[in-house]
Amino acid sequence: MFCVTRIQILRSIGILVNKHAIDQTYQDMNRGNNTVFPNLDIRKVVETLNKDGLFLGVNLPSDILQEILIFSLPIEYYANNNPNLQFFLVDKEKSELKYQQNFVMATHVHRSIVCPAIQRLENDPILREIAARYLETNPIFIDSRIRWTFPVNDSLHEAVRGFFNFHYDLEDYRFVKFMFYLTDVFESDGNHVVVKGSHKRKRLRDQFSLTRDAIDQDILNYYGQDHVESIYGKAGCGFVEDFYCFHQATLPISSSRLILEMTFSMNRYSSTFKPKRRFEK
Repeated sequence: MFCVTRIQILRSIGILVNKHAIDQTYQDMNRGNNTVFPNLDIRKVVETLNKDGLFLGVNLPSDILQEILIFSLPIEYYANNNPNLQFFLVDKEKSELKYQQNFVMATHVHRSIVCPAIQRLENDPILREIAARYLETNPIFIDSRIRWTFPVNDSLHEAVRGFFNFHYDLEDYRFVKFMFYLTDVFESDGNHVVVKGSHKRKRLRDQFSLTRDAIDQDILNYYGQDHVESIYGKAGCGFVEDFYCFHQATLPISSSRLILEMTFSMNRYSSTFKPKRRFEK
């Protein structure tokens, strides 16, 4: 996918070839499921996604948020994008000493996380309908991830450095992620940044480069400051994004950030891995 989806004309051809009418089976599956987003205007969300690659305002109800927060505390994570660095939050400092590195990020990932509130979001008919209309096919659920980002004073570990530079992802010809802040995220709290419209307009050098990164000043010069959206909000604030847009994480300074990420795509090209639990052989 790396060589094909990065070039916009080939990506457009791939999207065209992979588009299929949303079939009756998918529509029947969604019937009877209650949404937690009754006020979302699906048409407006999809139109904004097509235009900007980003829609803000997919916010979690407080009961769903609280259930996910409770679930997030005792589960096992892996650190710094390395599934071999497994630990529990209560053992973070001890584990940093054990692995001899500061933890910048901690991730818990599964095809379907065993949390009723998250499973309800994964199967929410409004979210799935948004994914279906934007992808123009039956959306394939890839995985859900809960991710912490921690304040650090030292230089970033190489495995996570790229998250904090402007970059774009190439998991499929087209895919979307529903993102929900699970903690308050304001200035200095590790907000997410998106370059609106960059899913449809990239410089040739960015399409043919051997990397997917871009320098901040180059982004500002080409797209303009008005297209760079820094996303802030209280816990429960959510958005949906086409990750072919240039985007970046920012390092929190004052407090740790927790986010939930759910991915839907046209195909299952991305390699979702599940770290072995300690009791598995």
